[in-house]
Amino acid sequence: MTTLPPRSGIHPAAATSPAAEYRTTTRENLITMALGWWLVGGLFLDGWAHNQFGETLETFFTPWHAVFYSGFLAVAGWCLFLASRGWRLGRRGLAAFPAGYALAGLGVPLFGVAGAGDLLWHTAFGIEVGVEALLSPTHLMLFGGALLILASPLVAVWSAPVGRSVPGGTRWVAVLSATSLLATTAFMHMYMWGLLMVPQGLGWVQTRGELSATLLTALIMTAPVLLLLRRFALPFGAITLMYTVTNLGMALMIMPGDWRVPLVALACGLLADLLQVTLRPSPVRVLSLRAFAFLLPLCVWVPYLGGAVRLGLSNLSLELWLGVAVMAGLGGLALSTLIVPPALPPEALED
Repeated sequence: MTTLPPRSGIHPAAATSPAAEYRTTTRENLITMALGWWLVGGLFLDGWAHNQFGETLETFFTPWHAVFYSGFLAVAGWCLFLASRGWRLGRRGLAAFPAGYALAGLGVPLFGVAGAGDLLWHTAFGIEVGVEALLSPTHLMLFGGALLILASPLVAVWSAPVGRSVPGGTRWVAVLSATSLLATTAFMHMYMWGLLMVPQGLGWVQTRGELSATLLTALIMTAPVLLLLRRFALPFGAITLMYTVTNLGMALMIMPGDWRVPLVALACGLLADLLQVTLRPSPVRVLSLRAFAFLLPLCVWVPYLGGAVRLGLSNLSLELWLGVAVMAGLGGLALSTLIVPPALPPEALED
């Protein structure tokens, strides 16, 4: 293995033969996430505009779209810059991207094509309102491209040849990436986000749709935490950050000025972080992982639903709100068996 001189312009981490692994540094992953959060911020800003102005939005060319698409251009340009170093090393195609960033290599063109398609779609059919704005084909493609880009730093640090107790910066890259994925997924499900039902006056949670929304939200919030725990020992505050940032964005977008949901998310996140420190769940400590997976949703839904009843914001019976919370916990337990499944006997691995 040879190292190129600094004046060559090749990053030291990439200064190897084309067959060697090309990896990003923690600083570079953090830059990706900073630019990725520009994109996510633009997404929520555009969602806020749709919720505030509704049918009065009659053009594709809005300040909100400008923030959203400029965020894409910034993070896409950065990812292509990273790929250009691999190209100079003789790598071609997706292999020119650093380890983990092949997803960005797919996400950037997908987002670009979807953005052009979105312009044509709005020109032909107008501006969507309500749920239609979330589920239009071009918007789903935009979401898909954004998720691929935002997941790249997580995949990069996930595949790094280090143990669970990696340096703090590396783990926070994973947390920030997972938070951006959680926030974007929450945005895509804003019409069924259970944590916004009580403040919006829908917190009676007595219809099948509202019950389903609560359970779906519980699964969405639990999944990224369990996924991270499969690979990393999470730093204290990781769950608090994930839950608070996601629900702050949702609240500012849908209920600007109402701080109840973000504060509840902050308290629930701290409770979950304390639980994680106490149980120390990991793929090796399977019983602790299963217990944590069951209790994590309870850390959110018992305070949220029970508190809503206590404050008179909901008329749920004890059986109903506590039953919904327990069902959410069972959903978390089921997720844990998918993320860390039971070991297979040797015979099951034979053809």
